[in-house]
Amino acid sequence: MRNILLTLTLIGIGSLSKAQQITDQESIKEKTSVGHWVVGLETDNLFLLKEVDGSGDDYFLRKLIPSVGLFATNNLIVGIGVPLGWAPREGTYYSDGTSSPAGAYSSYRSYKQIGVSPFIQQFIGKGKIKPYVGASYRYTYQQLDFDVREVSVYIKQTGSESELSVFTGLSYFITPRLGVDVKLRYGWQQGNHPYVSFPNKFDSGGYSSTYAYTGQTGSANVGLRYQLGR
Repeated sequence: MRNILLTLTLIGIGSLSKAQQITDQESIKEKTSVGHWVVGLETDNLFLLKEVDGSGDDYFLRKLIPSVGLFATNNLIVGIGVPLGWAPREGTYYSDGTSSPAGAYSSYRSYKQIGVSPFIQQFIGKGKIKPYVGASYRYTYQQLDFDVREVSVYIKQTGSESELSVFTGLSYFITPRLGVDVKLRYGWQQGNHPYVSFPNKFDSGGYSSTYAYTGQTGSANVGLRYQLGR
C-alpha cells in the first residue's frame, strides 16, 4: 500500500509540474499573440563603432527612444519609435575686446533632436528568453543653440539626419507582459549636421552653418517593453 501511495504521489507531482510548464508556455505565447500592442523605451548607451566622413558629433547619436508597436503575427512586431535627444553643454567664450569688452564669458550650447523611426522586429523561438532580428529607419530633426548671455549673443542652426539600420538582440520576459531588451545595432547614416563657429570677437556676430556627412555606426542598446491588453 505504501508503494502504491508513493507511486500515486509521484505521478501527481509530475502531472502538476507538466501542467505548470504548459501554463508557462501558454503565458509566454499569449504575450506575442496577433493584435496585441506593445510599448517600449530604449536608449543608445554604448558606441561600438563610429566612422563618419566629416566632423560628426556623438551628441546626435545618444537618444532616448519611446516606441509603440503591434503584433502583426504571433512573433512579428510592426511599430514606430520617436528618437529624442538633448545635450546641453557649458563653455567659455574669450573676447579680444574688438566689439565687446575684453574678457572671458560663459557660453551655453544646447543640442536637441526629435524624429520618427518605423521598425519591424521578428522574434525567434519560444520561452522567457527570445532572440530577435529586425530593421529600422530613422529621420531626426536637429537643432543647435549657442548663447553668450552676458553680451546678448544668440545663434541657432538646424539640420537633419537619416539612418537605415539592422539589429539583433534578446528579450528576457520578467513577467508574461514585461520584458528587458539587449540589442546590437548597425546603421548607415547621412545628414546635414548643424554647427556654430565663433571667432574671438563679435564683429560679424559669429556664423552658423551645416556640413554634409555620411557614415556608419554600431551601438549596444538596452530597453524595456510592456505588452498591453489581456
